[in-house]
Amino acid sequence: MKLYINKWAVSLLCVALAAVAWAANPQEATQAANAISTPTTQAAAPAKDYAACFAAWDNNMHTLQTQFIQTTEYDGMQILRSTGQIFYEQNGPKLRLDTFEDGQVSQSALTNKKQIYILDDKGKEISKVSWNEWLEGQPNQALFDFGNYTALLKRHQVSVSEVLTDRVVLRLVPTTKTADYILYVTINKSDCFPQAITVQADLMKNTAQLADIKLNTKLNPTTFKGLK
Repeated sequence: MKLYINKWAVSLLCVALAAVAWAANPQEATQAANAISTPTTQAAAPAKDYAACFAAWDNNMHTLQTQFIQTTEYDGMQILRSTGQIFYEQNGPKLRLDTFEDGQVSQSALTNKKQIYILDDKGKEISKVSWNEWLEGQPNQALFDFGNYTALLKRHQVSVSEVLTDRVVLRLVPTTKTADYILYVTINKSDCFPQAITVQADLMKNTAQLADIKLNTKLNPTTFKGLK
């Protein structure tokens, strides 16, 4: 199913981030995803401050290239699935989001976190929308709002939901009483980089999983071509 990035065409993205535990093989991905969606017990307080370690990526992530899979479920039934890739460069900042259809890029969004330029599969601009306006319409804001993890944590009460063999699940509950959701962020146990993000709101569950993550590598000079 095609994922439309334009504000007026976005339905529900399959919710900052980077949200997100796709592994190198499907079995590991399934185990990690299940750990996000159905945390069973509250973990004992760990010696390591995983929240602070996670937030440190605001300064330590200079570039990122990753693929992602997003799914939306309602009452346990999948109603939306999309795939794509993300490119991020801290200097700017610059962000590119490609969505796939039949394995090919069907649409791209380029942004400097001020304006978003929507491009078709041939790289032609077809629309423009403000970053803040678009981000507000995303159920998984943490996936896209790189460099803002500290602010994300400040808006939530953070606890460790589970400690797995190689990953840790953070549970984020919004401090605003009107916000009725729970955010689960699965991070790598060693370096705390996010692997998956799940937003649970009543019967609706949105999961974004990252795959083939490349951190702080040189991006192709044409990656952000079309960004003004």
